[in-house]
Amino acid sequence: MVVAAVLALVTSIAYGSSDLVAGIAARRARPIAIALWGHVAGTLVVGTIAWSVAGRPPLSGLVFGLLGGAVAAVGLVLFYGAMARGSVSVVAPLAASGAVVPVAVGVARGEVPGVLGWVGLAVAVLGVLVLATAMGPQTAEPNPPCAGARPGCPDEGAARSPRLPPPLAALLAAGAFGSAFVLIDAGGSGATSPLWVAAGLQTGGLVGLLPIALAGPLARLAVPRAGLPVLLVAGLLAAAGDAVLAIAFTLGDISVVSVLASLDSAVSVLLARMVLRERLSLRQAGAVLAVLTGAVLLAAT
Repeated sequence: MVVAAVLALVTSIAYGSSDLVAGIAARRARPIAIALWGHVAGTLVVGTIAWSVAGRPPLSGLVFGLLGGAVAAVGLVLFYGAMARGSVSVVAPLAASGAVVPVAVGVARGEVPGVLGWVGLAVAVLGVLVLATAMGPQTAEPNPPCAGARPGCPDEGAARSPRLPPPLAALLAAGAFGSAFVLIDAGGSGATSPLWVAAGLQTGGLVGLLPIALAGPLARLAVPRAGLPVLLVAGLLAAAGDAVLAIAFTLGDISVVSVLASLDSAVSVLLARMVLRERLSLRQAGAVLAVLTGAVLLAAT
């Protein structure tokens, strides 16, 4: 369980770093270009590694990964639409509550953490909910806690989102994010290599992104040569997070791994403070402290 917890935290670090780097890349390229080419790079790299290490892909793991990535991509579109049309203070916490889904699945399986684990879950989720309403200016997107669908493209995703009431869209997005975790966990069961689950996850995210990318002028997908390295780093960090997450699910309980892998918003805030010298508000500092405390308690269970 300790190894799974550590890997889940590494996932959050990879996702949070990807969000920050994508924000920097957005200074030189359109978010849709960052999202598209980041996914292409991640899919190619993870797929190549999976083929080299695990051989030919088993159908089950690849399909579960594809479904997880596609579901997460749908969740992002709903989330961006809700953010564009509703109040951040309402939409962001609702969308960030997706971790409830894998926790409920874990409890239904009999994976019930002890008292310390429940306290850690509650404190970590509370910190994530608070941070969801305290976004920094350097992130490319409002740090939705999901796997397989980052980097994202908020403006174009919002434009193609169905016009649902923002709270409803946020709750549907939360359900999609949580379901993606469940699908990733299911894909790694049995003899399936988690690397192929991660490859499917990246591919599913790419498939979900293509209709948005191809719906407008192709010129907006161009990336200046100077922006390529940063873009590739953002995409590969997200892909690395997907791979580590898929491995973590094979080693630990779905509830603990899902929550610890959803702490990327705290990572983004801390990195923005250390690297970009952004100032932390009192609310952000308290939320980060809650996230770190919850992570320690969960890792200790």
